[in-house]
Amino acid sequence: MNHVALVMSLNKRFDRKVIEGVTRFVRESGDWSVFLEDDPQAKIPDFHHGHFNGVIADLDDPRIPKRLVGLEIPAVGVGAIRDDCSCELNIATVSTNNRQIAVLAANHLIERGLQHFAYCGVPGRTIDPWNLHRREAFVQHLRETGYECSVYSGRINASHSWEQLQEELAAWLAELPKPLGLMAANDARARHVLEACRRLEIRVPEDIAVIGVDNDELICNLAHPPLTSIVQGTEEIGYRAAELLNALMNRQIRRNEHLVVDPVGVITRQSTDLVATEDVVASTALAYIRQHAVEGIQVADVARASGVSRSTLDARFRRVVGRTVHEEIQRSQLNAAQQLLVTTNLPVEEIARRAGFATAQYMNAVFQRAIGQTPGRYRLGAR
Repeated sequence: MNHVALVMSLNKRFDRKVIEGVTRFVRESGDWSVFLEDDPQAKIPDFHHGHFNGVIADLDDPRIPKRLVGLEIPAVGVGAIRDDCSCELNIATVSTNNRQIAVLAANHLIERGLQHFAYCGVPGRTIDPWNLHRREAFVQHLRETGYECSVYSGRINASHSWEQLQEELAAWLAELPKPLGLMAANDARARHVLEACRRLEIRVPEDIAVIGVDNDELICNLAHPPLTSIVQGTEEIGYRAAELLNALMNRQIRRNEHLVVDPVGVITRQSTDLVATEDVVASTALAYIRQHAVEGIQVADVARASGVSRSTLDARFRRVVGRTVHEEIQRSQLNAAQQLLVTTNLPVEEIARRAGFATAQYMNAVFQRAIGQTPGRYRLGAR
């Protein structure tokens, strides 16, 4: 049996998903005894006296690389180490394709017809090489596509001064041209942006469309509106890291390898669910639907709010959006119901009422047609 140390933080979603990937490998094909310390202050063991056969470690933690220097047992690092790190590490690595993450985000925003773009990073510190790589790749890809990009990092961390952070963010956002497509370094930073937009009464996604990274469901659904996010291949990183370490420990390979795992894709939620258009009627109708769909509005209500006849609205809306007004109302109601199913324990009848459906039976029919399952089954699967 191989004794393996997982030097990870259970407080980080990235690390938890990596551990899930490691767990899957161990269940399938690894005969391992695993060390994992849940105390973040004591999570780095003494590798020289712990009788370990191998290590998988999070290189984003600035304390870890220097502890791996000169290690005589196989080690695999996940995450990214700063380019200016003085440590010379001779270990295998499995890392995120941050360039591909940035390209996915940029293309997602471009496809929505946006012309102005921004990147909101995290305050400069010792553990954010992934932020730097994403920012550079996002700006470069936009430039190659013919667009410019505003960049912001800020000086204040949310844990130090939430009010000052919001004031700085709001001042930056207020000066940016609208409509705007914004990529945040991660989901937590994207939520900061969305809160600042609420303070300024900036409409999301009509004025600023926001996309994050990590697809942390807790953060994405806590955000208002729900946050679009990129799914990293984090569990795959863990599986590949375990696979690589196993091969090194069993001497199936003799030299360190360096693997890069691509992101899975984009999960679209309301924060980027827009169609950028100069058609005032269509944009007014879209804004009205997103604000009032849960009130059980009808197409006639949207036509009155848009100041045109129903036939004119239908024609212009379908041409711009690619869906009928009725389909868009139903889609907004479905999104609201999905969020309530995942984030609350409300009964289905109450969720149907809050989401704007006439009856729970009608909501059930819409779910079956659009998603292929009942609301109850959807709630169970999402959890």
